[in-house]
Amino acid sequence: MNLWTDLDNNLQPPFDLSVQGRTRRLTERVILSSLRSWLLHDYAANYCRSLAATRIFRRCYWVDALGISSKASMIPPAVIETVQPERTSKRRKKDVAPVLLPPALQPIAALSQTLAQESQSFTLYGLLLEAGSSKRRERRAVSNGTMTPHAWTLPKESGILAASWLEAGSALLAGIEQAPAIFLLNPCGPTLFSYDDLASLYQRTVPTELCLLLAHKQIEGHLLAAQRSPTQASALTTLLRSDRWKTLPTQDEERALAVQGFLDLFTASMKRHFLLPVQCIALPMQTRPAFVEEMAYTLIFATRRQDSLLCMNDAVCRNRRRVHEESHRGVLGEEWFTAQLRERTETARQQLYQRTLQLGRAQRLRRWPDLRQQLLLANFGLFTSDDYDAVLRQLLLNREVRCEWRRPPTEGEEMRLPGNEDTLLWL
Repeated sequence: MNLWTDLDNNLQPPFDLSVQGRTRRLTERVILSSLRSWLLHDYAANYCRSLAATRIFRRCYWVDALGISSKASMIPPAVIETVQPERTSKRRKKDVAPVLLPPALQPIAALSQTLAQESQSFTLYGLLLEAGSSKRRERRAVSNGTMTPHAWTLPKESGILAASWLEAGSALLAGIEQAPAIFLLNPCGPTLFSYDDLASLYQRTVPTELCLLLAHKQIEGHLLAAQRSPTQASALTTLLRSDRWKTLPTQDEERALAVQGFLDLFTASMKRHFLLPVQCIALPMQTRPAFVEEMAYTLIFATRRQDSLLCMNDAVCRNRRRVHEESHRGVLGEEWFTAQLRERTETARQQLYQRTLQLGRAQRLRRWPDLRQQLLLANFGLFTSDDYDAVLRQLLLNREVRCEWRRPPTEGEEMRLPGNEDTLLWL
């Protein structure tokens, strides 16, 4: 069972939609559950490790405003053991204490416990907004006849808020202060965000990772509503900071073009806040045996950190490969499909080798991190960082390029990768 979907205590491999697709209908609830699991295990885990390696940050927040199923409130909290490292002058002591946690928080707590026990101890806190991103609750009357919004208490560490992002976002940002955070939001829900609703996130000076999930049906609905309603049209213009959405096609057969046009306008409104390109990530799924297609959702990812971009690239690539591999499992002719997939993968890697060699020689790029970054942005989500590093090692072995090391390798040392202070010379 999936921990996010059915809220039991068993961990599930991340984003394994292929198996789920054979046993049940891929509802929005199942898709969101798998998305969370994939992001948490394949992206957030490695990103937290990269933050820990800097020795500057010791905690990060996972802020999930995609909404929690009402089923979560009907299941009692479970008892889990958390490890709380305590530093001493000589060694780190570990005290184990049982903690009651709602099921929706358990996968975050499990990951945090793993991170706390690693050499660079790190803590991940989870803040889940029960009402999602853009739902607004009705205001309630008080004794003096005035209307006030629902009140909530911001947890000191992990917890669930009975509010939406539009209701609690400002208080939440003030509460987490200058801590790094990963935000999962849906700006195109029942109530459209405005540009100002997102600006507070764009302008954070600490590590801020944005994962904005946009459902294509919701985009289509807002575009159609804006054609009929001046209020909706104004809201759409306020979000995109442009009225160019009015030029998007409205015919049914051109909905895909309208959605892509909206995504282009949305990312264009974000670009001036991020030096690194904003990524629109397609989410693959298995619809039937040996057949994979993209879901009607787009994940928009924005970051200012190169290590975060690298972590997301690897997460997207691994997920795509996993979905394709799972789609062939158990089907007739599984060996043939596996061989075909292996052949395509090897061909792609050979093409990456040639492209790396051509780009290096043409631009005479001297730093491997710069060249790898350029290749990664041109092929986002197609190759992992290990794939790029393997290509450079092969180029060095084949003497297509040589490296002037700042610190020469010692005899018998395994081939290491050139760093920022090492110089590549293309032959």
